Amino acid sequence: MKVTRLFALMFVVLISTVTSAQPLTKVFRNETLKNVLKEIENQTGLSVIYRNSDLNENKRITASFDDTSLPEVMNAILDNNLQYSIQNNILVISKKETVPVTRAEKVQQGKTIRGKVVSASGEPIIGATLTVVGTTKGTATDYDGNYTIEGVSDSDVISVSYIGYVSQELSATSSLLSNIVLLEDNKMLEEVVVTALGIKREEKSLGYAVQNVSGNSLQTVKGVDMTASLTGKVAGLVIKNSTEFNGRSGIEMRGESPLLVINGVPYGNMSLRDIPADEIEDITTLKGATAAALYGARGSAGAIMITTKRGAGKGLSIDVNSNTMFRAGWVAIPKAQTSYGHGLNGEIADDYVWGPKLDIGNTALQWNPVTKQNEEMPLVSSGKNNFRNFLEPGLITNNSINITQTGENGYFRTGLNYVYNKGQYPNQTLNKFNYSLSGEIKLGDKFLVESQMGYMRSTAPQIWGGGYGNQGYIYQILMWTGPDYDIRQYKDYWVAPNEKQNWLYNAWYDNPYLIAYEKLSGVEENKLNASLTVNYNILDNLKVIFRNGYDFYKNEDKLRNPAGIYSTRGPVISDYYWGWNGKGMYGVNQRWGHSINSDLMLTYNKSFGKFDFDLLTGGSLYYYQDRYQGARTANGLAVPGWYSLANAVPSAAAGVNSIENIVGTYAREVNSVYGKLSLAWNSAIYLDLTGRNDWSSTQPKEEMSYFYPSVVGSIVLSEFFKAPSWLSLWKIRGSWTIAKSPLGVYENNLPYDTYNSWGYTGASLAANLKGTDLLPSETRTWETGTAAYFFGKRLYLDIAYFDKLYYNRQTKQDIAPSSGFSSTLINTEETYARRGVEITVSGSIIKNKEFEWNSMINYSNQHRYYVNIDPVYSQKDQWTKSGKRLDYYAQTEKVLRDPEGNMIHSADGNVWLNDYRQLYGYRDPDFIFGFINNFTWRNLTMGISFDGRVGGLMDNYIYGKMFDTGSAPETDTQDRYDEVVNGKKYIGKGVKVVSGTAKYDTDGNITEDTRKYAVNDIPVSYQEYMRLWGNSWEGRIHNQTFIKLREISIAYSFPKRLLGRTFLNNASIALTGQNLLLWTKDFKYSDPDVGSEDMNAPSQRMIGFDLKIGF
Repeated sequence: MKVTRLFALMFVVLISTVTSAQPLTKVFRNETLKNVLKEIENQTGLSVIYRNSDLNENKRITASFDDTSLPEVMNAILDNNLQYSIQNNILVISKKETVPVTRAEKVQQGKTIRGKVVSASGEPIIGATLTVVGTTKGTATDYDGNYTIEGVSDSDVISVSYIGYVSQELSATSSLLSNIVLLEDNKMLEEVVVTALGIKREEKSLGYAVQNVSGNSLQTVKGVDMTASLTGKVAGLVIKNSTEFNGRSGIEMRGESPLLVINGVPYGNMSLRDIPADEIEDITTLKGATAAALYGARGSAGAIMITTKRGAGKGLSIDVNSNTMFRAGWVAIPKAQTSYGHGLNGEIADDYVWGPKLDIGNTALQWNPVTKQNEEMPLVSSGKNNFRNFLEPGLITNNSINITQTGENGYFRTGLNYVYNKGQYPNQTLNKFNYSLSGEIKLGDKFLVESQMGYMRSTAPQIWGGGYGNQGYIYQILMWTGPDYDIRQYKDYWVAPNEKQNWLYNAWYDNPYLIAYEKLSGVEENKLNASLTVNYNILDNLKVIFRNGYDFYKNEDKLRNPAGIYSTRGPVISDYYWGWNGKGMYGVNQRWGHSINSDLMLTYNKSFGKFDFDLLTGGSLYYYQDRYQGARTANGLAVPGWYSLANAVPSAAAGVNSIENIVGTYAREVNSVYGKLSLAWNSAIYLDLTGRNDWSSTQPKEEMSYFYPSVVGSIVLSEFFKAPSWLSLWKIRGSWTIAKSPLGVYENNLPYDTYNSWGYTGASLAANLKGTDLLPSETRTWETGTAAYFFGKRLYLDIAYFDKLYYNRQTKQDIAPSSGFSSTLINTEETYARRGVEITVSGSIIKNKEFEWNSMINYSNQHRYYVNIDPVYSQKDQWTKSGKRLDYYAQTEKVLRDPEGNMIHSADGNVWLNDYRQLYGYRDPDFIFGFINNFTWRNLTMGISFDGRVGGLMDNYIYGKMFDTGSAPETDTQDRYDEVVNGKKYIGKGVKVVSGTAKYDTDGNITEDTRKYAVNDIPVSYQEYMRLWGNSWEGRIHNQTFIKLREISIAYSFPKRLLGRTFLNNASIALTGQNLLLWTKDFKYSDPDVGSEDMNAPSQRMIGFDLKIGF
């Protein structure tokens, strides 16, 4: 045992000696002492401890060290009145003090005290400072929280301190010295968040729910934009992630679309897609109308507050982030049966996939894509993997470089971001560039000027490929064609260019490769946003702020259709195919617009004893304009293959234009004044009163002005009683808000349109009769909640409940045709409420000197309920009733069943479907969740996140439609083989009616039932049976429940000591993955994460790497 202790002592001494002798290599140019000490920590592995009052952290150091010993470095950087010592691998810096030694102290040699310093949760505190008050004696705790101080007298007082904890002073005779418990300093828990109008406030003072997302959490796993990475990270925020190329993901907060605010400016045309992840410092979500009340109608659904990165530290810094991810399979991809060819009733036909059995030695006259003619060929399943063979490897690369120069009076930052996305369909490529510029400058003690600018440009030559329709690849390959051809043989897609395509179904469908490379829908997007903020301090507590934001966009879509293809165009009139033309077509659509948002605010704050008073008053102007124009050839292209409006075929009829045009302009203006009064008592009770008045250009003159208020309160209960050591902070909150939304542009106008058609000039009046005395739509929201910190910041809980009532809603209603109009706008008496709960639990589950595990769970639900029913205009059915849910899913075609649950069959042998609308369930999920985890072990960091939606119904369109066309794998059964090959009919499982009838009321409820049943024995065509049942509403309304492994990242940060001899300040490399695993309850062939189903593109699994370098 003694030998073990001896070796342990030798080891500690050796480590201490080696560490103190660790040479340093670094050049410091005008660097702060604080940053120099951090560099010493990084290169030596020591923990540096000192009191802020003992040294000037902002002292500037200019020095060059090359393999310089630690003592030499310390002597060079510390003032003469400072000293340092190394104890237990901790470097302690303190002031040199001369303390007179009394005669009694000389006589008394003192004693040695030992003990441990821990947190309220019992975890050892590493590096806590213990000093004997009035002397130079002191030490710091080791990695187990232990300490030893020698030469202590009974009259001494021991001071114990650590950053973030409340300091203590204990008598040298106190029994508490053996196990000192430090409590978290509640002031360290006062989180500051960005609220409406860009105002920063303490989180505990807020009477509504907010939640923050660090920008760092979005900058390792990076797709085309940051939207997917936000999924599951905020309670109540629902992201519906698109699987389509260049698709826009849906973003909902509490069931509605939140306002996007960037650096305090609520832009009119910006989206999350337009902001590079590497530019984001943090995101604050202001949940609900109360949180964003000062933004008026645009903030009635809450707001997403983006704060971009600013200058940090001093001097020049360059940051590079390169992320690349490749497709590694799919988490959801449609598939089809591979046993039967195209056709109907077991025979070859132009479309459907209810054709003959393949691979049994039969032949048929078929199109040969190589010889490009019809030939007698074997009926074989040569295209079992047609869809997957058509797909190409997906790729996303997201690269950025940012340069920041920071000085005493401001900063300058510029950045460039480039995203390249290779889609999974042929000829799908996206190139997106973002350039950003920002800065801040202090002009004396009074003025602070901030400015920001961003420009985004993206181009894609072909975005088509999704959905049910002629442009969709799933529609072409899986839905309406069978496995009896090999798609790869059709890459040569012309028989004769612009005359005839190489495809087996020329009557209705197009060669998918021809769609990819010839039948194009290309897009170009440009967006510019800029802001200027001027702060002027009139007095120390009186400030005026002017902020102006401007954005501009211009988008252009180019459509082209080659001549000589015969797709689904509808009725043919004079070679004109329902808006397209057999001679080809070319069209250009342009849309552009801008918005201006200007605010002028005055803020004043004053304290009276325990009372704090804050006043904000201001006014804003918001102007939005949107314009569009489009043109296309009306009669085809004169020269096939030349896509230009100048190539339009002239019209034969006099007065008929060869080019069709469409133009339009939308504009609105809202002028506002607003104010906020904030009162606080003793940092424990908070009250906010806000009011806003808007004047909207789209409202009728008599209702153009409207006012809406809010009341918000928060009480920090933990300030009113002696809280237990495990409770650090507990508050309750509540709020009440009115929000109003004006009419949309032109919604209440009577536009008079003129037109020219086939040589005749005409005019028309809108069918919507102008409404009178229309009030703005209104909502009333009240919210209550609570939030608490436990064990310092180790555990956090936030619970919110909200109730939002919608009333005076402006809605279009049908009116009698005798009026000369078909509809009018009214304020309906129908009201409904949206109610929900949001819960966030986060904490540091494990935290010690080498390993840390932080976790967060987000939970939310929200449902809509009818409150009042309009006796005239509300829908008349059994579900539109007060107290019932608004999101009911009612449809016909529910299967009739006997009392035992068996399916009832009709006299023709098919399943019997109900003609009445029946309740299938509800659309909204029961709840949504996110589970976020981050693990840190030394220089390794791992992040893993799960999320999902539970409950709620959705139309699984692809599933039902594949039953209709015959391509569903579920139709590849022995029953189908028996019908196609052996001529045997199918008998559905269930019962038939042998006598009696059933009577129904108008809602489809059975009022009388005398039916008797027997086992069904009626033969029917298997094809007919499955087409009817599989594509019925009951067959395809499915539960959208899913759980997804959203992201994984494993990162290694290179230690500073390895980078000390290089020009790098930091470097890390990570393995990344996104959209990795998916479990669904009902959905087999598509990803319910999208939120809707229309033959969605396969959901790709992406795996790659991320590299970060800082200079």
